Amino acid sequence: MFLLENNKYDLGETSIENIFINDFMPSANGEFVKVYILGLKFAKEKKEDIDDRTIADFLGILETDVKRAWEYWQKMGIVKIEAENIEFINLKELYIQNVYNLKEDRKEEKSYSKLVENKEYANLLTRAEFLMREPIAPMKKIDIINWITVYNMPVDLIEEAFFYTTEIKNVYSVNYVEKVVRNWSKNNIRTMEDVEKSYLANDIRYLRYKKVKRYIGMEKSFSQADLNMVNSWFEEYNLPNDVILAACNRTSRIQNPNVAYVDAILKEWKRLGIEKVEDIEEKDKKKKVRKPTAFHNFKQITDNFSEEELEDVAMRKQREGFKKLGVDYGTED
Repeated sequence: MFLLENNKYDLGETSIENIFINDFMPSANGEFVKVYILGLKFAKEKKEDIDDRTIADFLGILETDVKRAWEYWQKMGIVKIEAENIEFINLKELYIQNVYNLKEDRKEEKSYSKLVENKEYANLLTRAEFLMREPIAPMKKIDIINWITVYNMPVDLIEEAFFYTTEIKNVYSVNYVEKVVRNWSKNNIRTMEDVEKSYLANDIRYLRYKKVKRYIGMEKSFSQADLNMVNSWFEEYNLPNDVILAACNRTSRIQNPNVAYVDAILKEWKRLGIEKVEDIEEKDKKKKVRKPTAFHNFKQITDNFSEEELEDVAMRKQREGFKKLGVDYGTED
C-alpha cells in the first residue's frame, strides 16, 4: 500500500489574468484588490464554507468593507452577486465580448458622442483635459462620467478632484484622481465645504490657495509659479493672514486681478515693516499727505495776485521774450 503525505503548508499558486492586473487593479482601492484576489483563490479551491466574515478576519478589515468591495467589482462587471454567492466572471471571455465582437459602427464612439451631448458632462471633461495638460482617451472620459454614479459624487466635486490632484499635488494621472474621488466618497465628502473641512488639518496649503483665490476673484487656475508665490507669503514673508488677504482685496482696483500684483504689494509692505492691518491704514494716511511741489509753490504765489495783475505779468514776460529775439515789440499809447 502506498500513501502520499498531505502538504502541511499552502504552497500552491493562484493564477490571475493580466486583464485584471492591467485594466482593473490600477484604479481600484487596495483593500478591494485584496478581497478580489483572496476570493478568487477560495473560488479556485472550491471552498464553499468561506463567507465575508472569514475574508474580513483573514485580511484584518471590516466585514462591511468586504461587502463594499464586492459591490464595487460588480459595478466594474467582473463579478456577479447572487444571494450570498459571488461568481467570478471569466475576464478573457469578457475581453473578447467587449473588444473583438464590436460592430463596425463602434458602440464606444456612439456612446461617447451621446455622453458629451450633456453640457455639464462636456464642461467637466473639457476642464479635466485642461488640468491634465493633455487629451484624455474617449473610454477614459466615459469612466470619468461613470464616477458620478459609482461613487455618488457631484460633477463639481469631480472637477475639484482634478484640480486638487494636478494643481496642489502636481500629479497628472486620471487613476490618481479617481483615488481622490474614491476617498472622498468613502469619507462621505459631497460638498466643497466638506472638502475644505477634511483638509483643514493635513493640507493647509490647499486651504490657503482656495481662500486667496476667492479674495483675488480670479476665474482661471493658478499656475505653478502663482502657487509658489502664494506659499511664499505664508512661509517666507511670515505675514499674518489678515494682512495677506487685505493685499488680495486690493486687486479690485485693477482690471485683471493676478497673483503678481498682490506679491508686489506684499513685498513693499514687508519692506516698510508692516506687520498688522493697522499698519496698512497708517501707511495709507501718510501717503495721502503729499510733499509740496513746484506747482503747489506756484499756486501759493498766484493766489496773492488779482486777475488784472496776473495778465500784466504775462504781458511783460511776453515782451521780454520778443526783445531777446531782437524784435521791437513796441509799447501801447
